[in-house]
Amino acid sequence: MLQVIDALKLFDEAETALGENRRMFEWRLERASTASPFTVTALAEPIEPNVEISARVKKLKSEVSQGLRSIIRGERIPDWMNLQPASPVQNVFHRTLNGIGTTEIDFENDDVLSIDRAAADVGASAIEARTAIDVSDLPEREAFGEVEGVMVAAGRYRHQPAIQIRTELYGFIWCTLSRDVIEKFGTEHTMKEVWEGKSLGVQGKLSYATGGKLARIAVTDIREMPAIPPIDLDSVLDPNFTSGLSPIDYLNQLHEGNLA
Repeated sequence: MLQVIDALKLFDEAETALGENRRMFEWRLERASTASPFTVTALAEPIEPNVEISARVKKLKSEVSQGLRSIIRGERIPDWMNLQPASPVQNVFHRTLNGIGTTEIDFENDDVLSIDRAAADVGASAIEARTAIDVSDLPEREAFGEVEGVMVAAGRYRHQPAIQIRTELYGFIWCTLSRDVIEKFGTEHTMKEVWEGKSLGVQGKLSYATGGKLARIAVTDIREMPAIPPIDLDSVLDPNFTSGLSPIDYLNQLHEGNLA
């Protein structure tokens, strides 16, 4: 179903880029079949009754059809298409490559686009090439902000009092502490927290090395990150979810359309 939603989002992107003053229609899911292959039919309905929308819908379908075909042929990427990570077109290609296998979009009037894994690979590669950044060209720079991480050590960095945090994005980072921060940090925390893996938000001047790697942080403030409570699996498990069927039997009947 997510594949269908992202496909419809492509129409919204194209419509916005066409520069229309106002939206004249919206997509309504008319019917869906869970039998293999999974099929969904969407119908364009006018927002205002009795307004003629067929010409605009036809133009929009042509724009999306031609845009997708151009990408999977390794040609031009439409200017209207969002290429950010997890964008609709990225999602459509990635799902096709990772499990779905083939996605077909019927634009009507004998215009049926089939995106198989080979086509999705070409499309995804074209977008990746378009959006790729050579990080080796990024210069040294400084910025002010906050980085979240887990405290793993306390000591000195370049003869300055410091703590070390482990971050998801940059790995291990040394954070030098000013006298004001030491006084606050020293009175509110204990060294035992180093070994307990306390999660912190470290604010201050962020120094990036060539290539975009965060090298160190000159700390102006530290705050504790709220602990995430453990999930109680017993509270979300539903032993009657499959109505007594095994998981395999349940999925087979769902795909065949035998379950509501």
